[in-house]
Amino acid sequence: MTQARQIKHIFTGDLNATIDSNPPFAGKERHLLRATLARIFCATSIIPKGLFTIDEDTNEMKFDEEFKVPDTETLRDPKSWGNLHQIILKNGRTTHLAPDVPEEEQEAALADLEASDPTVERFRDISEHTPIVDELPSWTSKVCGDTQLYNTKEDGVTVSYAVNVLKSLRWPGSTTVAKNGKFTTIYVGYGLKRGDPSYNPIEPPSVQKDPEEEVEKPEPNPLQEPPIKDEVDTDAEKEGEGEDE
Repeated sequence: MTQARQIKHIFTGDLNATIDSNPPFAGKERHLLRATLARIFCATSIIPKGLFTIDEDTNEMKFDEEFKVPDTETLRDPKSWGNLHQIILKNGRTTHLAPDVPEEEQEAALADLEASDPTVERFRDISEHTPIVDELPSWTSKVCGDTQLYNTKEDGVTVSYAVNVLKSLRWPGSTTVAKNGKFTTIYVGYGLKRGDPSYNPIEPPSVQKDPEEEVEKPEPNPLQEPPIKDEVDTDAEKEGEGEDE
């Protein structure tokens, strides 16, 4: 479980396939799938708040006989929904193991474990989940269909045929729907959890090709200097040209 949290892997469908990851995963794809399913169910299995309670004597979950199904508009609020399962701690369990210390020191050791890796209320509402980024909530909620209230055969009792739809943004692919007191959760995704923004280095530009070599050209300064005419001859030529005209 702890190793599954450190990697992301696209499942191939071959349960005996090896996991090529960094850090390495000590198991096959079937082991990673089992750990991923546990993470998804513990995070996205939700129920209307108040449906279950914890028995004080047995510390077991039980159905609340006084529970009444909220109406569609009430279930639109994410605070009306809570988790069904306990969260998974950093040790990969839902509870802390008793530390291997003398009996008189166990209470203090458990307190230290609880402080470093605290547990939360089992049926906490989903609005308390850690936001994704920029206060973006982990869940979206909307109502689809006909929101009109219709009278039933019972006096003063109305019914709505609208459907509540809640989607998890932390685990894309997890959807919960509810209608007339019935609800269910389904997951159709890649088993990849949406993480917080991370730094992605920019790929360097492609290396440019070497420029083409230019054709060799004659030197700008000739090896032999051109002959220089005398100034006297130049003046004589100008006078001769004037006489011809």
